[in-house]
Amino acid sequence: MQTLLRNLRFAVRVFRQNKGFTAAVVLTLALGIGANTAIFTVMDALLLRPFAFLEPERLVSVSTHDDSQDRGINLTRYEMLRDRNSSFEGVAVWAEDALNLSGNVTGGSEPTQVQVARVSANFFPLLGVAPQLGRTFSEEEARPEGKGVVMLSDALWRERFHADPHVIGQTIQLDSTAATVIGVLPKGTRFPFIGEPAVWTPRYFEFSLFPPARLRQGVGYLNIVARLRDGVTLAGANAELAVMNEQYRKQNGAMPDADSNIVFSAKSLRDEAVGDMRGKVLMLACAVGVVLLIACANVAGLMLSRAISRRSEMAVRTALGARRSTIVAQLLTESLLLALVAGVLGTGLGWAATRALAVWGGDELPDGFSLTMDWRVLVFTLGVSALAGILFGIVPALQLARVDLNSTLREEGRGASAGRGRVRIKDALVVGQVALSLMLLVGAGLLMRSFVRLMRVETGFDAENVLTMGVSLSTQRYGDAGKQTAFFDEMLRRVRALPGVRDAAISAALPMAWMRMSPVLAKGQPDVPLGQRPFVDIEAVSPEWFETMRVPLIEGRAFTNADAGARDMVGRVQPSGSGQTPAANNTGASPLGVIVNEAFVRRFWAGQNPRPDPLTQTVRIGRIPEPAQVVGVAADVKNKGLAEDTQPEVYVPFAQLPWGKMNLLVRTAMKPEAMAESVRAQIAAVDADQPVTKVRTVTQLMSEQRAQPRFLLAVVGVFSGTALVLALVGIYSMLSYAVAERRKEFGIRMALGAGRADILQLVMRHGFVLAVAGVGVGLIAAFALARLMGSMLYKTGDHDVVTFAAAPAVFLAVALVAAWVPARKATKVSPMETLR
Repeated sequence: MQTLLRNLRFAVRVFRQNKGFTAAVVLTLALGIGANTAIFTVMDALLLRPFAFLEPERLVSVSTHDDSQDRGINLTRYEMLRDRNSSFEGVAVWAEDALNLSGNVTGGSEPTQVQVARVSANFFPLLGVAPQLGRTFSEEEARPEGKGVVMLSDALWRERFHADPHVIGQTIQLDSTAATVIGVLPKGTRFPFIGEPAVWTPRYFEFSLFPPARLRQGVGYLNIVARLRDGVTLAGANAELAVMNEQYRKQNGAMPDADSNIVFSAKSLRDEAVGDMRGKVLMLACAVGVVLLIACANVAGLMLSRAISRRSEMAVRTALGARRSTIVAQLLTESLLLALVAGVLGTGLGWAATRALAVWGGDELPDGFSLTMDWRVLVFTLGVSALAGILFGIVPALQLARVDLNSTLREEGRGASAGRGRVRIKDALVVGQVALSLMLLVGAGLLMRSFVRLMRVETGFDAENVLTMGVSLSTQRYGDAGKQTAFFDEMLRRVRALPGVRDAAISAALPMAWMRMSPVLAKGQPDVPLGQRPFVDIEAVSPEWFETMRVPLIEGRAFTNADAGARDMVGRVQPSGSGQTPAANNTGASPLGVIVNEAFVRRFWAGQNPRPDPLTQTVRIGRIPEPAQVVGVAADVKNKGLAEDTQPEVYVPFAQLPWGKMNLLVRTAMKPEAMAESVRAQIAAVDADQPVTKVRTVTQLMSEQRAQPRFLLAVVGVFSGTALVLALVGIYSMLSYAVAERRKEFGIRMALGAGRADILQLVMRHGFVLAVAGVGVGLIAAFALARLMGSMLYKTGDHDVVTFAAAPAVFLAVALVAAWVPARKATKVSPMETLR
C-alpha cells in the first residue's frame, strides 16, 4: 500500500509539471469513455436491467405471426391456451384501446381521450405488481356480467384527481359508461411491452370498435404474457405451442388465423419489448467501443512521444537500482490515474449525453424504458476507465522499462537517430486508428446514403398543407352504424365550409400506415378456405379521400354518395401488428364497390394471360358472401411506412364499412397548424363531449417516419466524426514524434545536399503510406460492418460503390493535410544547429 501511495504522489507531481499533456490525455479519454457510458446506459435500460416484475426471466410473450407480420391473438385461441397448456404457470391477456373520459366528470374543461389497457384479472398478480392504493381485479369482475371497475395510473391519478387518497370507490365515465375506481398503480410502474396506459379495465373480452359477439369470429386484438413453469424452457414451451397450433387449425378451420403459414410461438418478454432496437443498440455499442480504442491508441501515441523526454529519467532510475517491474508499476499507476480522472469527467459527459439522447431520441426508443444511470453503469465506467488505462499505458511502460543506460547516454551525447522501435509501434497504432476510423466513416456514409434515399421516396400522395387528427366515437353514444355515419357526415360538412379549407375527408388509417386487414379472394384465384386466403389491407375512406390526398385514379371512378348502405362487418384492429375484417351481414345493403391499388392488380391479375381488365373483376372480402365489384384502380401509396414497399390494398366506402375510430384529413390553403383550432371548434359543434387526438400535419407524420434513421445517422455520424478527428490527430502526433526523433537525420541529409522538397516528400510519404495501409485494413473491416448493417439500410447495398470510394478518398485527402504540418516543420531544420 505504501508503494502504491508513493507511486500516486509521484504521478500527481509529474502531471502538475506537464499540465498541457495531462489535459490532452484526460480530454481525449473522457470523450471515448463518455460516449461508451452514454450508450451503455441505453443498453442497460433496454437489454440488461431486469424488469420490475416478479421473476422477470420467466416471463414470455406468446403471439401468432406469419412470414411478414404479427397476426394477434383472438379470444378462442387465448382460451384454448389458458385452459389446456402445461408449460405455463399462468397466462394473462391484454389489449390496447382508447376511450373518451368526459371532462366534466374529472373537473377538466375539455373532454379527453385516454389510453386504456384491457387485461385479464390475473394480469397484475402474474407480474407481481401491487397497487399503491386499493386492490387489483377479481375473477368475478373479469366476466361479462361483472361490475364495471377500473384502476388508474399514478400519472392520471395525480393529474386529473389531484392525488386524492379517497379516489377509491369514486365513479368515472368512460365512453359514457360508469366505472368504479378500485385501485391506483404505484408511481414509476412501467410496462415496456404495453406503453403507458392511463386506465386499466378487466373487460378484455370487449373492444371499443366491435360488439362482443363479433370478437368471437376471429378478431385478433389480444396479446398474451405468460409465466413459464419451473423447469420449463422456452424451447419446450414452443414445442407445446406448435402442437396446440395444429389442434387449433383442426378445430377452428373457418377462422381467419387457421392458415398453415401462421406460427404460434413464445419469446422472452424483453425481446418482445425491445423489438428491432437490439441490433441497433449493439451496433452503437460497437461504434463507441471503436471510438474508445482509437482514443486509447491516440493517448498511447502521446505517451510514446512523451517517452522521449523521460528516457534519461528512466536510465537514472535503472542506474540507481530500480527494477523493471518497479518502473512498469510506476508508469501504469500514472496511466491508471489519468484514466480514472478521465473516467470521472467521462461520467459527467455520459450523463449529459444520456439526457440529450432522452430528449432528442426518446421517441425512437421503445415505450416504458427509463434512461437512467444505475450501479451497473457506474461499474461499467470504472471498468472501462481501468481497461483504457492499461491499454494505452502498457506499451509505453514496457518500452521505457527496457531502456538501456549506456545507449541512452550515448544517444544524448552524440544525438544519433534512434527510437526506431518506438516509431514502428506508433506507426502500427496510427494504422489501427485509421482502419477503425474508416470503418465508422463508411458506416456513417451508408446510413447517410440510405437516409437521402428515404428523403426522396415517392409516397404517392401530396403531403403539403394537410392537417390530421384522430376522432374516436363513444361506443355507447354512437353504437350503431347510422349514428357513426351521421356524425362524420355532419363533421365533414362543417369542416369543408370553413374558410381556408380546400378539401376534407376521413380514413380509418393515417397516411403511410394501416389499420385493418382481411383475407380476400380475387376473381381468378383458387377458391380456398378462408384461413388460407391472403390477407390484404382494408381501408375505409370517405368519397373525397382520393381528391384530398391527391391520389390519382389510374382506371375507373372514385366513390360517390351512391356507394352507401352500411354493412354489419366484423374485423380486426391491432396497431402493433395486423388486423382483419372478415364478415358481413349485408341484408339491405347497397352492392359493394371497391377500389384496389396497383399493387393489388400486380399481385392477383398481372400474371394471368391475357391480363384481365381490373374493372371487370370482383373481390370477396372476408366472410361477405357476395363478391365486391372493382370500380377503380388507384395509384400506389405508401401504406406500410416510408421504408416498406407498398402492399396490396382494397379501399371500401366508409358508408359501407362504418367505423367509430377515424382520422380526419383537411387540406388547407394556408399553414395547416393555423386551422387546428377552427377544425376543433366544428367538431365540438357536432358533439361538445367529443375529444380529438394526435393533431399533426402529414409532413410531421413523414418526419416521424424518418426520425429513427435520422437519429441513428446523427449518433453514428458524431461517433465517426470524433473517430476521424482522433485519427488525424494521431497521424499528426506520430509524424511530429518522428520528426523530433529524426531531427539530426534530417540535418545530416540536408548537409549532404538534400533539398527542403526532399525532406517534405520524405515525411509526407511516411504519413501517406500509413494512411493507405490503414485504409486498406479499414476497407476489409468496413465490408464486414456493412453486411451487419444491411437490415438498417433503405435501398442501399451493403457494397455501395459511392460510399466505399468516397470515404477512403476523403480520408486520404484529410490525412495528407494532417501530415503536411509536421512535414513542413521538418523542412525548417537547420543543419548547422543540428550537427553542433
